[in-house]
Amino acid sequence: MKVNILGSCISRISLLDGDCSGHGIAHDHIEMKYFLDKQNIALSVMPAPFSKNEIMDISAEELWDKSRIHSLQQCLNKSTVHMLLESDADWLVMDLFDMQNDFAIYKETAFATCAHEYMQTKCFNKYKKDIQIANLMTLPKWIWYPYVDIFFEKIMKKYDENHIILNRFRSNTYYLDKDGLVKEIPNNFKNPFQANDKYNQPLKELEDYIIEKYNPYVIDLSQYFMGDATFWDNLNGAHFEKEFYRETYTQLIKIIQGETDNRYYTEPDFFNKSRRGYEEDKLRVFDIEHGIQTLDMLISKEDFLWVNVLDKLDTYAPDDERVKEYKKFMNDFFVYE
Repeated sequence: MKVNILGSCISRISLLDGDCSGHGIAHDHIEMKYFLDKQNIALSVMPAPFSKNEIMDISAEELWDKSRIHSLQQCLNKSTVHMLLESDADWLVMDLFDMQNDFAIYKETAFATCAHEYMQTKCFNKYKKDIQIANLMTLPKWIWYPYVDIFFEKIMKKYDENHIILNRFRSNTYYLDKDGLVKEIPNNFKNPFQANDKYNQPLKELEDYIIEKYNPYVIDLSQYFMGDATFWDNLNGAHFEKEFYRETYTQLIKIIQGETDNRYYTEPDFFNKSRRGYEEDKLRVFDIEHGIQTLDMLISKEDFLWVNVLDKLDTYAPDDERVKEYKKFMNDFFVYE
């Protein structure tokens, strides 16, 4: 079985079962064909902005991150759809992380800049006076939703609704710091080439549109998880706790191997001491008093992340009477959505 990944580390690390230093897919009988990251699906169906020679002349040495040279050239060459269609993969696993990133407009077309790596190149300097920067999340839907439709109409000639898995994404607002406190991600980590929680609502609307119109399998767990400073060395809005990737991996494998008929999965494996990785997760520090305050705040905001915080409180202070009362509240009133 072969899988193409179109999206970001959200889906790539999920298929690695939470191993952020690994390669490919963690499962012995499932192979990764392509990992196409930093691609914007709406922009992928527009014309290439420059000649093929100009694009291929861009070198890795010009970039901040030299490993992104192939992703950048794919963005500029508009080769994403072709690669998806010509591959021999059976499944497409995708997330829409990169739809939140700024993009470039040049003459009659537009293109993703691969985390702004393009802005470091000689090609950019040659054309920069004619290039504008924008973000789809701030533009009217009628301008760019038709390109989303064109993308799906093309790829669904190969991957029908039973072979596409959408891994829903909500950019993190909060993270668990090494001192055990749940904190807000500082604004200086919300760059125009990374996810930003201010765009979560328009991205949700896009996902809802795709789900209603194209009916893929859906894994909807990101709303229940936060970042984790003990697991990642930076606070990118897409860098979740390890539990998120483990649980997403489990569901992805079930879908790909035909072990479930559930087309929409949105039930995190909380309050389960036998879940995979539970003992590892318990080794983190978690401040009980601050956790109670955070729980109250999240409930007041109707943010489903409160279930995650309550799960942690139940892990670290199961005999605390306040925790017992919150669990009773959850059991009486809370229904996963």
